[in-house]
Amino acid sequence: MKNSNKKGFTLVELVVVIAIIGVLAAILVPSMMGYVKKSRLKTANGNAKTAYNAVAEYAADQETQGTPVDWSKDGGTFDAKTDGTGIQHEIYKALASNGNEAGEVVVGGETINGEDTFFVQWHKTSTDDVFGQYPEAIKDVDTAEEGTFGKYIAGGKASKA
Repeated sequence: MKNSNKKGFTLVELVVVIAIIGVLAAILVPSMMGYVKKSRLKTANGNAKTAYNAVAEYAADQETQGTPVDWSKDGGTFDAKTDGTGIQHEIYKALASNGNEAGEVVVGGETINGEDTFFVQWHKTSTDDVFGQYPEAIKDVDTAEEGTFGKYIAGGKASKA
């Protein structure tokens, strides 16, 4: 009888390892997708806050010059990748470092907590299902996906009607 010194794994051992990796992947991929969506929401809220600060600075400058901003007239949807005048120029300056990722911004007036003010929402593209908002940042991904871009979400949570 010949004693062979072959080294390696059997086919059964390889199949078992592949099955274990498949089970782990099936468990981890959905949770990783949740982390990706949460990260996108935090980025969107951060960009909305940046745009909000730029618009607030513009509004303060206008008020100082004696021409307060009329949100119903001066608000709207702005392409942050394109330079313009007024509010759009301020948003463009604030988000210009994002380049093609500068996104779209909605600036609108609202009565929040009994006080007339404005809000800003941001998303990357018009087809993006996650958007951010400031003030009262959106708190969870489901709200960002279910909400309507351009409609203020009070308290950062969509109300169930």
